[in-house]
Amino acid sequence: MPTDDALRQAGNDLLDRIQTVMEEVDWGRIVDLARILPMARRTFLAGAGRSGLVARSFGMRLMHAGLPAYIPGETITPATGEGDLLVAISCTGETGLTGYFARRGRELGARVVLITSNAESTLTAHADEVVLIPVKAENIVIRAAVFEHATSLCLDAVFNVLSERLKLDMETYHQRHANLE
Repeated sequence: MPTDDALRQAGNDLLDRIQTVMEEVDWGRIVDLARILPMARRTFLAGAGRSGLVARSFGMRLMHAGLPAYIPGETITPATGEGDLLVAISCTGETGLTGYFARRGRELGARVVLITSNAESTLTAHADEVVLIPVKAENIVIRAAVFEHATSLCLDAVFNVLSERLKLDMETYHQRHANLE
């Protein structure tokens, strides 16, 4: 059974790793993403596993900002084409389903932004822009956890900046927030 000290140490280790990654992120690439999002006709967000959860979470934030956002594979997702943006999130940059969405989106004329920890990955060949989240860990479980948390923080920063730029006030935000739950 894990002890309080072991869990506290594991949590602090993750926080330290996330902080280190956040200090090394190329914020210029994040700014580029924030600039192109409002210009996209529609934004599609793709990822698998926990990266997919980060993609879905960011899609929700874009909807809150009043930007049309969709998750590929959902029944209400429209066709993709010229003027659209696909944001693909993959820690390894090798995820099969995410790779398919990136390739297919690009074939259909969408601009593709890949968020990954692997600048040498297969998916970079299918991206118009690459946002590198520079996670360094030999253990894939730790690497993925740090990647997902750091990516989520970066994308929340994008939302915060976009909401100010788009003059999103709390009343408008609340009107767009889910209310059936």
